[in-house]
Amino acid sequence: MIEDNIWLNYPAQYVIGADEVGRGSFAGPIVACAVKINSYDKEHLVDVKDSKKLTEKKRNSIFEIINNTEISYSISVCDNKQIDMYGIQKSNQAVLINSINKVKTGGEKIYIDHFKVDIPESESLTRGEDKSISIALASIIAKVSRDNYMIEISEKFPEYDFASNKGYGTLKHREAIKKYGLTKFHRRSFNLMPK
Repeated sequence: MIEDNIWLNYPAQYVIGADEVGRGSFAGPIVACAVKINSYDKEHLVDVKDSKKLTEKKRNSIFEIINNTEISYSISVCDNKQIDMYGIQKSNQAVLINSINKVKTGGEKIYIDHFKVDIPESESLTRGEDKSISIALASIIAKVSRDNYMIEISEKFPEYDFASNKGYGTLKHREAIKKYGLTKFHRRSFNLMPK
């Protein structure tokens, strides 16, 4: 991981990693997280890797562990109405910038998964979750936070199966849209209704 090389000589160097989830979802928000860590946090990061390579149970366990540490992180959200108004690209940029700015104090190294944003000294990493432990941790926290929200709204709209699909376009979700139409959580700018 990129942090190991940094911490070899500068163990107290803070690194911020940022990632977002929900970009391709049909419903719900896009959620970003920025995490700030240094080498003294490593004992809490043993199981951290790309959120997509972890089970839901493991992600939830890591999320709980991090919430019982001094590790700083920030969540930023753009709901479906903002996505419809500004577009997915601008919304994506906004949540990443907002989450980073909430934890940045100056002097940190900043890594972002995939996206370039207008923050000086930040660096975009392709497949960042595999190269940076701070990005991997940010991806876990963002995913758990968004998943919990989608499970919560699923109780109001059980026919869309948000608890399982988290708003993504599964067959069951597409069929529910066809049968019941769109909820107030769907992204209307995605042209989801069948022609």
